[in-house]
Amino acid sequence: MPATESELMRLVLVAHEAATEPSVWPKFLSDYAGLIGADVTLIQRHHLSQHRSEVLASFGMTQRFTDSYNSYYSRLNVWREHGRHLYVAGRITVDPEMYPRPLLKRSEFYNDYLLPTVGTHCMAGVVACKGEEALMLTALRQDRKEGWEERDRPTVGVLLPHVARAQATEERLHLLEAGETVLNGLSLGVLLLARDLRVVFCNRTAESILHAGDGLALRHERIAASDSGVEASLHRLFRYAIAPGESIECPPGVLVPRAESRRPYHVTAAPLRRTLQPFLGMTTPVAVVLITDPERRRPVATDTLRHAYGLTPREAMLALMLAEGQTLEQAAERLTMRYETARTHMRRILSKTRTSRQADLVMLLERISQ
Repeated sequence: MPATESELMRLVLVAHEAATEPSVWPKFLSDYAGLIGADVTLIQRHHLSQHRSEVLASFGMTQRFTDSYNSYYSRLNVWREHGRHLYVAGRITVDPEMYPRPLLKRSEFYNDYLLPTVGTHCMAGVVACKGEEALMLTALRQDRKEGWEERDRPTVGVLLPHVARAQATEERLHLLEAGETVLNGLSLGVLLLARDLRVVFCNRTAESILHAGDGLALRHERIAASDSGVEASLHRLFRYAIAPGESIECPPGVLVPRAESRRPYHVTAAPLRRTLQPFLGMTTPVAVVLITDPERRRPVATDTLRHAYGLTPREAMLALMLAEGQTLEQAAERLTMRYETARTHMRRILSKTRTSRQADLVMLLERISQ
């Protein structure tokens, strides 16, 4: 009996809930199995070039059978090997289209895995297919039951785009969480600015600096300084980062005085070269602000840079000066070299370290110093 509209809508809502809470996927698969009369349902990823698959979430499979599939039997999956030409996003296939049943019944995959464990009648919807990977929503029925019929496909067709959007949302959230974890491990203050100069993200170090209120603070979601002249310089710096020119150099950084004879913060900013496509209603960050606290920073040895990236002694010294927030002109003067020579060195440094701007170099050296 076809699924009702209300049943489908309830299942769609569960899929989108699973995007933000992955532990909900088994509930989605359980409800999906009940809706279409499946004994086993699963979300799996096929690694086509590697001739293997992995179960990401399932209903009706014990952990033992999941492990045996992931570690061994997926390599024997004749449906994947012979039906991969059918893997187009949104397409729904049943097992005879992927591999004839007479041949299936003579395979090790059928006799040693499908028949005694999960079921031999398969209906698979392609959630997404990118390059050599395919994400599948799969349903199985036991051998003694009837195979899948044409009337079963429409239900899967309604669900597939919602599962695809939920999976894309989940992946983006994981990526954002991973990036946040890395940034929170730095002793460098990192903040992301929107086009109107509002702070849309700050790592733990930046939160600590702003919360202390020692020269810098957060007011009305914007970075503020205790000194009005310093604050004006900061805003000029931030406006450059939001609407940059073509220079690979950051504009001169801003020194922010602090109390108790502590060395000043150094603040620099740069445009974000690439940003994640935001979720609906989210503000897109367009610039990054870096706050260096000399009281926290651990110096990087020039020998480390030379051995890690093949920098010459002069290039290593210049890289460290730039990472400390000095302008290229200031660093060239300290190294008694011409400005044009310093620019040439800087381009070589960026090439060797695979960075594109001075701000990227600062981030790289900060990670090395951890």
